[in-house]
Amino acid sequence: MINFVIFFFFAALAVIFALMVILHRNPVVSALSLVVSLFSLAVMYILLEVPFLAALQVIIYAGAIMVLFLFVIMLLNLQRRREETTRPVQQFLGFTASAAFAVALIYYLAKYAVMTLPNGPFLADARTIGIRLFETYFFPFEMVSILLLAAIVGALLLSARGLPSPDPERSEGANAPEVPGR
Repeated sequence: MINFVIFFFFAALAVIFALMVILHRNPVVSALSLVVSLFSLAVMYILLEVPFLAALQVIIYAGAIMVLFLFVIMLLNLQRRREETTRPVQQFLGFTASAAFAVALIYYLAKYAVMTLPNGPFLADARTIGIRLFETYFFPFEMVSILLLAAIVGALLLSARGLPSPDPERSEGANAPEVPGR
């Protein structure tokens, strides 16, 4: 009974902080909320008796990936800017698209969700995860890594657009040797 209470407490905590990730305007607070959500997920893995996945969750996602996210956020140096006025048509289309996505997601989950547990024990040791990851799910795993790399490069390129370009006369004059009579 106490396991169910702890599980659902951390499940609610994960959902609340996941909502903070997408609803908060400060990107650093969003990233730290994601860390809390990932730690809550690790606790749920421990309660499901899968300690290897919990360790991977903490080391890889809450550790390495979040350090990378925070580094990119700090590198972008996001300043508080005055918000542009929203256009009602764009706002309506955004809400409509979000609602359509939510309806499609609920329909998909209601129609295709598996409501029974698989037969036999759930194996989550390092060997089983490695075999599944590098045989069955190798292509999606690599696609996600390429997607993350493309997102980081895109964020860096977008952040560089607002920077003033260096003065070409200064950079040439500073590096070029002085020529007499010129």
